Formats: sequence, C-alpha cells, structure tokens
Amino acid sequence: MPKNKRPSRQAGRFTPSNFSGQHLIRDKSLVRRMIELARLSPQPLMLDIGAGAGALTLPLAQEGWQVLAIENDPRFAEKLRGKIGEAEGIRLVGADFLEMPLPRKPFGVVANIPFAITTAVLGKLMDHPAVPFRQGVLIVELGAARRFTSDPVTQARILGWRMQFDLKLTEPISPDCFSPPPRVQCAILTVRRKKEPLVRPSDHARFMGLVTQALRVPGAPLHVVLGLWFTPAQLKHLVKLLRVDRSAPVGALNERQWAAVFETMIRHVEPYRWPKAGGLSKR
Repeated sequence: MPKNKRPSRQAGRFTPSNFSGQHLIRDKSLVRRMIELARLSPQPLMLDIGAGAGALTLPLAQEGWQVLAIENDPRFAEKLRGKIGEAEGIRLVGADFLEMPLPRKPFGVVANIPFAITTAVLGKLMDHPAVPFRQGVLIVELGAARRFTSDPVTQARILGWRMQFDLKLTEPISPDCFSPPPRVQCAILTVRRKKEPLVRPSDHARFMGLVTQALRVPGAPLHVVLGLWFTPAQLKHLVKLLRVDRSAPVGALNERQWAAVFETMIRHVEPYRWPKAGGLSKR
C-alpha cells in the first residue's frame, strides 16, 4: 500500500489508517468471485499486492496456492502476520511493491491494488515481456479498466501490454463491497498472457520504439505518421495490407494491424530508417 495517513478515532473507536486509493474488501462473495476467476488459468504462486487485512491472502492459501502477500504499511502487516500465524503456504513481505524484486518463476496476481498506483503496478507486471507474470485478477477503478481495454488503443504503453496479454473488463463492482466505499465505480480486470504474442518478446523494445513515436499524435493521418519510416511505395503496399484509408487516424489501428505494420517494417524497411528501439520510463 502507499504511504499511510495518520490513524483516526471516531466515536471512541480506533480505526486503522486508510490510504489514497486503497479500499479494503468486506464482501466475501467478491473474494469468492475473484478466486473463481483465478482458477481459470492457475499458477502455483499468487501475489496479493496491498494485502491489507488479508481478505484475499487467507482464502487464496486455503485454495492451495502459494501466496506472496505484499503489504507496505507496518500496522496492517503486523495484524496480517498475527492472522496468518502458522498457516502454510503464505509468505508476508513488508515492502513497497514498486520497489521490490519480482519472483523469477511464473506467477499470477489476485489483488485489490491501491487505485493511486494502478498503472504503475500494471506497468511493473507487463512493461517487459521477460517478467514471468502469467495472469491477473485485479480490482481497479472502472474508468481505468475501460481505458486499459478500450478499442482502438491510442496509448503506446497500453498497446505494448496488449500485444502480449489479453485484458478484459470482466464485471463492475459496487462500492458497497469495500470499507470505506470508494467514491468511484470499480471493476474486476482480468489479465491473461497470450499463448501466441502478437509481437515476439525479443522484438518488444523495437516495437515500442515504433508505437511510442507513432502515437504521439493519435489523430494524425496514418500516411503522414508512417511516412516517416516507409517509402511511398512501401506505404502504398502497407495501406492495402491493412485495408484502411491512408488518411485514417494512426490511432485507429488495432493490435493486429500494428503487428502487421511492425512486421512489414522489419521485412521491407531499411534498418537505418527504423525508429530507435526503446521502452518506457519508470515514472
């Protein structure tokens, strides 16, 4: 969880601090639904990011998963450690998820991640295909879930994720499932690594170099943007392959069309004309 605020006292009762964007699950049916979704593509190791009071940690372990519970707030971590006791299959790590090293073996994530760091968390899991992240069942803001799953994709970072993973807004969630209830609508976002990625992981940095530059102005005409790298003859062939108007916005291309653009560039464009390979900053 993010850095904590001061604890509060209301009506003579001590209530643990809450954090920007973090709302604890109080609905057991929501926990059961998340576990049900996780069973569709199980990994032996599951991460619970922002474990809080352990609403997901303990049920995951009871289902037979090895659980790595990650909690950055010492008070929540201490209470969760007491709940875990001698339970097998759970390892509690008191750390900032964004700063800690990830497991080297394949893992999944089932978590109610803090809303304030949603994009950063997903970026750590999916920015680099070499990370052995395989699946996720995540609670996020509904607006964020729509942004991650909308078509077409106009943000290079999200496009990079979707060349390697299937992201799905599975279902909305009532704010009443949380304590305190968030002021925004929430949703379950499911993530599955594609069996066949649309771009080879070894080509990911080169692909990101292309789309990061191409999508700087998503509304720009396709022939103007791609004309930076493709010759007129190559561009004519590419437009025919994509079955789009050459004046269509470059941001209107879907994932498979971007895969075709990239493959055509690799095959037919002289390497000195390629955009510089690159990734994304850690911000």
